[in-house]
Amino acid sequence: MGTEAERQDTRKAMAYDLKMIIDREPTKQSYTPEEIKKLIDLYIETSEQK
Repeated sequence: MGTEAERQDTRKAMAYDLKMIIDREPTKQSYTPEEIKKLIDLYIETSEQK
């Protein structure tokens, strides 16, 4: 499972990656809960591909 520091690093990396996905559409000012869920699902799907 890793150390606490590794888990914190993983959470920070995930947050940064999601921020980068959101920043791809700079003209979009807000997201609905459903859109956020889709972004998270997309992140999970693409992060599982190795």
